[in-house]
Amino acid sequence: MIKWFYWLGAAVCIILGLLTVWLPIPTGLPLLAFGVVILIATSRGAARLLRGWRRTSAPLNRSIVWLEDRSRGRFRRILMRTRPRYAKKLMKNDRTSDL
Repeated sequence: MIKWFYWLGAAVCIILGLLTVWLPIPTGLPLLAFGVVILIATSRGAARLLRGWRRTSAPLNRSIVWLEDRSRGRFRRILMRTRPRYAKKLMKNDRTSDL
């Protein structure tokens, strides 16, 4: 039942973000990002969908990896859940080779 409230809040953030993305005040993009993060955090299907998009789109994957590198805590963990499976294996290999 609580998931529905999160999804409703995410939908409101995304809709408001889409409506305000063209305003000179930068509120649209943060609202879109916040709504997407709420969806990913509460929905396995949304996380799988974004993982598939990241697997097929290199520019999208690079931009989300850039966000992962610069974020902390819970936000970083939520984004890391959407990494394509091959990227996780590559990261593990890179970490062990640096030692």
